[in-house]
This record gives sequence, structure tokens and C-alpha cells, in this order.
Amino acid sequence: MNFETKIERIITPGVEVDLFLVPWDSEIFKFPVAQIERIEVKPDGDPADGMARFRSWLDDHDICLASCRLASNRLRESMLLEENGFRFIEMVYSPVLAPIPALSGIDEDPVISEAQLEDRPVIEAIAGRAFATGRYLLDCRLDGEAGHRRYRAWVQNSFDDPRQKVLKATVGDDLVGFFIVEHRPAQSVYWHLTAIAPAWQGKGTGKRLWRAMVARHHAAGMQRIETTISAHNAPVLNIYAGLGFRFSSPRTTFHWLRL
Repeated sequence: MNFETKIERIITPGVEVDLFLVPWDSEIFKFPVAQIERIEVKPDGDPADGMARFRSWLDDHDICLASCRLASNRLRESMLLEENGFRFIEMVYSPVLAPIPALSGIDEDPVISEAQLEDRPVIEAIAGRAFATGRYLLDCRLDGEAGHRRYRAWVQNSFDDPRQKVLKATVGDDLVGFFIVEHRPAQSVYWHLTAIAPAWQGKGTGKRLWRAMVARHHAAGMQRIETTISAHNAPVLNIYAGLGFRFSSPRTTFHWLRL
């Protein structure tokens, strides 16, 4: 799926809002979805008019779900969102590993290699079962199955995106996990989506795979790894901490639903 987005802007003396329609999520959920890209409350202004215009925009586009992600210290904006029907869903961290260290004692398994098209059904199946802490799964007001479909679609789109590479992890003949990665300037790599097959979770496979990925990037001359993870995902947060990733201040996620 290839979609273009257009940022629309609401500017008033009390608040500024940049927002856009999210066609890929609208296709998954079967109703219109939008996202606030930026919201800024002016200290000396009244945001009432701006928020009234925002609600009219939601109505004009028949939006059923709107989301916003803010730095955790943006309390004025958080409170304004809550006053206008948004609900807190999760916090996310953006771990960074730089420079990438040389790790010793890397296990032979799992083996990491580039996924092929024939691997896609298995990887999509893993993506559809492996996650429990994504924002669309945490929000109990939403259809959980749609949240799982979103992860399967994510894998499908990544196979078709020339900017991204899908890497698979195998133990023997079993495909046990995957990473969706994107190489960026200055010898940096971003991990978009990572998962371990449910049958292999809780057995130390994740720790071995994450170590193997770090070693792979180090061997390729990469200098920096970045990713995003839900604060609810404590087991993987501990893996990142054990590997030396640094954590900056979290961001908070809010959802508005037309109920």
C-alpha cells in the first residue's frame, strides 16, 4: 500500500495543531483515522476556538479515531487533549546505542539473514501473534484483531519498501523472529519492528537475537542503532538496558475515539 499524506494546519492565538489523515490505518480499521503531528498551546491565549475548529475538522472527515504522541513534559498539551476527550494509552521510549560495541560470546543460533519473499507468510503470521503492547492493542476500546492485522500489514508493506530490509532469524529449520531495519545517514540504522515467534518467547531467544543483531551492525561498520518501544514491554526494555542502550525522556500516546 502506497499512500500520500497531507498535513493540515489549524492556527489560532491559543493553540496550533498540525494533523493529517492516516489512510493505512483507515484501511485496517475500516473507518477514518487521523493523527495529530504537532500541537502547541500558547501560554497567553485561549485554546477554545482552536479546539472547536479541530472538532469540526474531525466531524467534516468523519474521523472515528485520532491519535497524538507528545513529549512527556508537554503537560499543557496533555491536559488540553484530555479536556477534549483524548485518553492516555501508553508511554514509549526511543532507545539509542551509540557507538555500537563489539560483543563477545555471540551464539551460533539464531542465524540472521535477509528474508526472501517465500518467508513473508511465516513472518506475517509471527507479526500477527507476537505483540501485546502496541497502542492499538492496549486500547481496550478498539478491535484487537484489527491491531494484529496492522502488524501483518506492516510486514507486507516493508517487503515492498525499498528503504527497508526484513531480516529473519532462524534456529535450525525454524524461523523464530524478524527485524525490520532501515539504514540511515551517518552509519545509523533504525529498527522499525522486531518480534520473536510466540512459541520461542520466554526461552532466552530474544536476548540472543538482539545481541546477534548488534554484532551484525557492528561488523557492518554501523555506528548508531535507534528504535522505539512501549514502556509496557518490560522484558525487551531489560534487553536494551543490558546491551547498553541509553533512554531519553519518554513520549506519551493519546487516543480520541468517536463513541
